Amino acid sequence: MPNDVPPIGTQVPSESGLSTLEQRLAAVLKMTPQEAAIKAANGVCAAYAAYNNGANGPVVLSGYQNFNPIMVYEEAPNGWPFGVAEAANPMLRGVPAAYTGPTCIGPSPVGTPKKGYQLFGFTANAKDGSHNLLAFRGTVTLEEALADLIGWGTNTACLLPSQSWSQNNYGLVNESLYDFYVGSDLDTETSLAESCLNAIQATTQQTPGPWLIAGHSLGGALVTLAALDAVASQAFTASSSNVFTFGSLHVGDASFANAYSQTGPITFRIANLCDFVPSMVSLEPVIPTDPYVHVGLPGTFIWQTWDDWGNHSLANIYIPMVQNYWNIIKWGPRNYPQ
Repeated sequence: MPNDVPPIGTQVPSESGLSTLEQRLAAVLKMTPQEAAIKAANGVCAAYAAYNNGANGPVVLSGYQNFNPIMVYEEAPNGWPFGVAEAANPMLRGVPAAYTGPTCIGPSPVGTPKKGYQLFGFTANAKDGSHNLLAFRGTVTLEEALADLIGWGTNTACLLPSQSWSQNNYGLVNESLYDFYVGSDLDTETSLAESCLNAIQATTQQTPGPWLIAGHSLGGALVTLAALDAVASQAFTASSSNVFTFGSLHVGDASFANAYSQTGPITFRIANLCDFVPSMVSLEPVIPTDPYVHVGLPGTFIWQTWDDWGNHSLANIYIPMVQNYWNIIKWGPRNYPQ
């Protein structure tokens, strides 16, 4: 890495943030941010297609091999997790239509979510040996929708490594998201965190690294936890890993964001300003005042479809954006109005 590139954790002025991260990413992955973002988004799409609404099929992604599935156990993935009163909420009425099918369609037959393990992501080796890939899909089942929508305003300590009795506190995170990541029902099921670490270790045995890491929506928040968890457990290093999230939920408050910036991987957070998910912290106002802070360098744009869920689509918004309109993305904090 060039000597003039600041180390991980250095506070970088917003106007030079992209160029600095470009240098770091190029030194690790030997590709541009756009090239990495396209590979990352296509990886998430492959995770959606493999899950295929409960089919849990094999992952297929051109240029990659040695796929290791990452699973999460769900008790009632196809059940309505909300109460009668919530059924009248206009936003919640859109949940079944938005979450009963994957964003990127897999082959026939399409599955039906049922109790048990759901394919949430995968790891793989690039066939040219240049890097490894970790990708998480977003919300598909109604149980996952519950993880999206509850727990805001109720935070818990982010204790990592998750698979160790000797843990450090990495700040406060949304309790529901953290529980979805580490929960194993009194160790009777393998947690998403353990499944992810096992997959990372299996992939590293094939190729030591570096890592390209990606997630969309709920998967963006959870892959952020997973990336930091892997660094904390020394499964890979922050300097050898690079994260891209698309339309990600928040993860935690300022204490978590600060801990992540000091310890975590290079992270690019790509978000449509017309996508409600990156700004969603519950369906009701969070009391006290919203404490949540995103992590990573923001890359934002405006793409309005006049449909709440349409503005959030990986296949119809985020993939074409990084493929065809990369130069329109604005990097760094935005000042309003503009």
